[in-house]
Amino acid sequence: MIAADVLVIGGGFAGFWAALAAKASGGEALRVALLTREPVLQLRPRLYEAQPQALSVPLRPMLERAGVELHEGEVAGLDAASRCVTLADGRVANGRGIVLTTGSRMRRPPFPGADEAASIDTQAEAIAFDQRLAALARATATPRLAVVGAGFTGIELALELRDRLAGHAVPAACGAGGSLGPDLAERAHIMLIDAAPDPGVRIGQAAWDVIREALAQARVPLHLGARVRSLRGKALMLDDGTCLEAHATILATGLAAAAPDHWVPGAHDGTGRIVVDAFLRAPDAPGLWAAGDAAAADDGTGRLTVASCQHALQSGRFAGANAARALLGRPLLPLRAKPYVTCVDLGRHGALFTQGREREVLRHGAAAKASKQHINRVAIHPPEQASRETLWALALPAGASEAKAA
Repeated sequence: MIAADVLVIGGGFAGFWAALAAKASGGEALRVALLTREPVLQLRPRLYEAQPQALSVPLRPMLERAGVELHEGEVAGLDAASRCVTLADGRVANGRGIVLTTGSRMRRPPFPGADEAASIDTQAEAIAFDQRLAALARATATPRLAVVGAGFTGIELALELRDRLAGHAVPAACGAGGSLGPDLAERAHIMLIDAAPDPGVRIGQAAWDVIREALAQARVPLHLGARVRSLRGKALMLDDGTCLEAHATILATGLAAAAPDHWVPGAHDGTGRIVVDAFLRAPDAPGLWAAGDAAAADDGTGRLTVASCQHALQSGRFAGANAARALLGRPLLPLRAKPYVTCVDLGRHGALFTQGREREVLRHGAAAKASKQHINRVAIHPPEQASRETLWALALPAGASEAKAA
């Protein structure tokens, strides 16, 4: 049996920082454990990039240094009333307090043939797609790629694909044939499909104008107001009767909470997230907290957090700290998220940096690209070489400095 004072379920950004925050808040007085399917933190916001096999970070060294136990296992069920977790292999885990950070998963649409399509929702899926992309670069004179979903993941992937194909292409002089020459990527046909007639309604019109211009310059045609009816081999059929040829179809079709609704009683939002209170508590499940993409929380402005790395990093810290503080009888800390920003990679065309839920454009192009690279490579990257003291200090949320353990 796995037993802890604070048990964190899920090893993504929210879970990693929740576990560290719980330990930093409780110190040696509390036993903190992290239960995760695999002992790595997938850098999920970067899985549109090349070389996805490098986009994860081992969790065990950092957690052991911080004094957090790491347990591997697939969660099969959760009894919120008893705070008891059942694993797929029959083991049981429990905690006096549980922080649920099980994240989100891509909503794979129900059209016939959807299972044939690739995705980059997990590192394993991104690696499998990259291998498929490499095979296309070796075997196809003019690759045709269809990205379904014009959200930020789909946009970033569509604008990165040409350079990724170029990275996989081999010179014709190698004897493999002219179809594999250095101009392969420029010959590729990349399409972006979305059911919305105007993605600017959900993205923000000013931001969408910048994105649409980047797509046009990148020669990525848009099929808007188009739902996919079926996928059979290379034939991608749209609901208006249009049939598109695609050597590979990649889905980027939005997110839903990964944990089943029935695990935690009470209100859930339209994507299955647990509606938590200002302290990240599940109101109808005492002793249970939620953060990241598993939680719908007031960000401190009266608006709910969004499924994003930014909110996962912040809500995870508050949930973990509060789970520990509750056990120690200390006052809880209401979530106060930093002002919301969005930074979207536009491939060869730089990036787009916006602020606020309306996504007011602050900068785009090369200047925004530097911000995007800093976010991807520094800001969200866990501090792999940090000492215990540094890990604890970084994990404590704003307002919790007085709870720093000795």
